Amino acid sequence: MKIPLVDLKANYLSVKKEIDEKIFSVIGDTAFVKGRELDDFEKNWALKCNAECCAGLANGTVSLELILKALGIGPGDEVIVPSHTFIATAEAVANCGAKPVFADCIEKTALIDPESVKSSLNVKTKAVIIVDLYGQPADHNAVKAAAGENVFIIQDAAQSHLASYKNKTVGSYAYATSFSFYPGKNLGAFGDAGAVVTNDRGLCEKIKMLSDHGRMSKYEHLVCGTNARMDNIQAAVLNVKMRHLALWNEKRKKTVDVYKKSLKNSVSFFELEPSAVSSNHLIVIRTPERNDLKRYLEERGISAGIHYPVPLHLQPAFSELGYKTGDLPVTEKIADEILSLPVYPEMTEEQTEYVIENVKKYFRQG
Repeated sequence: MKIPLVDLKANYLSVKKEIDEKIFSVIGDTAFVKGRELDDFEKNWALKCNAECCAGLANGTVSLELILKALGIGPGDEVIVPSHTFIATAEAVANCGAKPVFADCIEKTALIDPESVKSSLNVKTKAVIIVDLYGQPADHNAVKAAAGENVFIIQDAAQSHLASYKNKTVGSYAYATSFSFYPGKNLGAFGDAGAVVTNDRGLCEKIKMLSDHGRMSKYEHLVCGTNARMDNIQAAVLNVKMRHLALWNEKRKKTVDVYKKSLKNSVSFFELEPSAVSSNHLIVIRTPERNDLKRYLEERGISAGIHYPVPLHLQPAFSELGYKTGDLPVTEKIADEILSLPVYPEMTEEQTEYVIENVKKYFRQG
């Protein structure tokens, strides 16, 4: 049996008729850049997130960059980010000319540690980017309390589509929230796509303007912006998939629950905080034997991933910042033990049981 980490073909086939109709409608209208589908996406995603405004963008990285630029964050400023995340979170800060400052994580959740945030603050700190890792929302209120009123809390929700925190939908409570719709996400486009949602309409309109060459009209440019628009075909795909997202998240949860119940005596899992409802983007186990287990599973046709094997503070890209091994001990320990197992809405009970049985078999064999 061959089991991928995520099955994009199966996901497409589950909504093929709807998707094909939408794509050919856009092609027939020859409305490829901006247009009705993007307008509908921005309205619909804002509603899903219980937010006032949405800007559809080219990808999740540029959505973070444009939030920072719209807030006036740049050279001479510092932005605190978790080290245990994908590089895009810190890359966005560096691309704005600001300095990323790396925070450690909480061992039981792998989410950004408010105490580490607090110890990283100084007069140059302008924002903290919290990351909803593996689908679980970070503790926004605790980070906000640690950072203080004069520091913006920006949410990187690339993995937490329709998750919730303290009974509030992700996107409705942070000052600004960035989403990625990379194909493997819970809500995935057929290429790159992203968005920002916020309750600050002025900020949203500024981000839209920056993403469209800083223009007010076709040839009137108020500021120097960039080309970071979401194209109409991606918006059309997302409009279809958005209708199925809640059901897909529930299917993910059922698979994750089976994993946790069946493997609780074999491996460790990160805890879900009582105030959070996860999107279950990934199911991540912890074991000191991670590398051997990964090899064992792959030899039996089971794909497994590591999110993320090298902490950002130890990446060559940020070597000039001067971090060294031992600076963020919890992050470094977690990076050596984590392994992501397959989970996707179309995953069958048979496939799930095959993964579980092989994980158990590995440990039984010692």
